[in-house]
Amino acid sequence: MTPVSNIYARISVLIEDSRYCKISDEEIEFIFEKYIETAIVLFKELNKKYKPRIVEDEFGEKFIKKTINSDDEDLDLDEEVILAHGMIISWHNSVVLRDRFLKQNLNTSDFQQLSNATMLANNEVLHERIEKDFIKMRIRYRNRDWSGDGFE
Repeated sequence: MTPVSNIYARISVLIEDSRYCKISDEEIEFIFEKYIETAIVLFKELNKKYKPRIVEDEFGEKFIKKTINSDDEDLDLDEEVILAHGMIISWHNSVVLRDRFLKQNLNTSDFQQLSNATMLANNEVLHERIEKDFIKMRIRYRNRDWSGDGFE
């Protein structure tokens, strides 16, 4: 089993969000747990093969349990990185949605004045890039054990 803190550490160095300075550690952990649950669902290859789930030990520490032939295994480095990237997608969804909500609730000149109007466009382009990178990672993961056999 792999501690979820391993994956939280990976995402913590990749995102910068001042909103997290204003909330408690428990709230951050709750948010990150929702992000990782979403990442597990998005990472279809891992989900289909191992049915990973978050479990808690008797000390309250949380782990991702991946079962292979009825044995619990640690996630490998590729799986940790891909899950962290899936968490980034969840986090960035909230950033883009916040910008869209702001744009809808302000008139055009206020939006441009208050929020650097190009930020929303840049965030949407970045979001597409993050999702494409996540898909590429999943494809590499899916094909990593393929030896080329099967073609005649």
